[in-house]
Amino acid sequence: MRIGRVLSSALACGLLFGCTNVPFDAPRERSLSTDLPVSRHVGTQIQREIAAHPGQSALVPLVDGNDALGARLRIIDAAVHSIDMQYFLLKPDLAGALITLALLEAAERGVRVRVLLDDVFTTASDRQLALLDAHPDVDVRLVNPLSRNSMKVWNFLVDFGRVNRRMHNKSMTVDRSMGIVGGRNLADEYYQVDATAEFTDFDMFVAGPAVQDIADQFDIYWNDPLSVPLGAFAAKEAPKLGQIQQDLEAREAEALAGLYRRATNSRYLADLRAGKHRPFFADIRVSNDMPDKLKVPVAEGERILAQDLLNAMAGAREEVLLVTPYFVPEDWGARFFTDLAARGVRVRIVTNSLASTNHAYVHAGYKRHRKDFLAAGVELYEIRADALAVSTGDDTAAKVTMHTKLALVDGRKLFVGSLNFDPRSIKINSEFGIFIDDPTLGGEFQRSLIKALPPLTYVVRPTSAGNLAWVYDDGARREVEFSDPGASAWRKFVATLTGLLPVEGQL
Repeated sequence: MRIGRVLSSALACGLLFGCTNVPFDAPRERSLSTDLPVSRHVGTQIQREIAAHPGQSALVPLVDGNDALGARLRIIDAAVHSIDMQYFLLKPDLAGALITLALLEAAERGVRVRVLLDDVFTTASDRQLALLDAHPDVDVRLVNPLSRNSMKVWNFLVDFGRVNRRMHNKSMTVDRSMGIVGGRNLADEYYQVDATAEFTDFDMFVAGPAVQDIADQFDIYWNDPLSVPLGAFAAKEAPKLGQIQQDLEAREAEALAGLYRRATNSRYLADLRAGKHRPFFADIRVSNDMPDKLKVPVAEGERILAQDLLNAMAGAREEVLLVTPYFVPEDWGARFFTDLAARGVRVRIVTNSLASTNHAYVHAGYKRHRKDFLAAGVELYEIRADALAVSTGDDTAAKVTMHTKLALVDGRKLFVGSLNFDPRSIKINSEFGIFIDDPTLGGEFQRSLIKALPPLTYVVRPTSAGNLAWVYDDGARREVEFSDPGASAWRKFVATLTGLLPVEGQL
């Protein structure tokens, strides 16, 4: 009887949404990146080069995860006035702790720090985030947060239409003069810290005029009613930086120090400082979805970034190379790429294999199109999960999962950002990216990508019997598989079962 009353009360609470209340009306101060001055401290040589390329921005590719972490830490350390960070998730692991400490140290120097996080996949607890938010020069906000009045799953059960809409944007800016954009979140696996899994990803360091536009899109999200101050959930305590540092470093202080040295002293970053690698200079256009996309029914949302990417690819004359970890084109997207191929455009798609993806169910939305793509002349490349083990001969090497999101059109037009080519990114979530039009940078990317494909991917090909074959040929070895290579029976079952369910629009 008591159990029945509890269940009845819980159901009533859910139906009335009383257990999923979120303080969207919590008081907050409006702030803008333009409230503080711009600091031109990117580096004397780069400053001179930016001045010599009016209207263009400096670009430095960050392919290696350790370099990407080091670049973030170095520009945080260089901050004078402001740091703005906008990410889909933050984990309380080594990378997360190291970045948090760097932000607190910047705040101690008087730098204003604003951290904007999506709530659902951020696994750092409110208490852990409150340690950061406690500093008077740091503010943390959560986008479209879950209610703290009930279990996480209950939010999805009774308020799915709202909590299913997420901010997937990823960017950071420092002093409105430099920043980093791309696909990486704030967690170990993106920065070669986790030895059991490696997310191959990509970021771009940006300095110059485009940073102003990146900062502007941050301001739009920061000041939107969907962004709720953490203090609405966790009381803001008096700042005690020493205690915060002690809390963060207590478990693995030595590991944090070692990671900091390894990241900030990477050979690539040292060569950049020494002038052995020069930045690219190009025109950059920032594109982003607006927060309103998350507030209206999915069918009514404005898909600004996805449409910009589609327009860029639709204008291709020679080639489209799309790299996306989750490729769920749906029927309309399949027609888009096969139509491109039909008019003579070479179309190459690079995505995760069933064995390499971190979400086996998403594979269902891709695998059903493979034969039609190949018949139309679209080329398919799938990441080999054990590519590191193959290349190093070390069977214990980390599994590779590709997380890079970029597109290259005609060897000169480059897209880099947070957008996956799937319904969730295109229709449901908000996204951010940049478009670069430059034949030098585009050509460099094309050569690098083509060189990287053989040791990292299988080429999917049709067989004479109407089936599929996965061909691996890195120049030293050649292997042919006739079923999703490396994928367990469980993964195959999950992908097959998902394909039978009416859930493709949520993938």
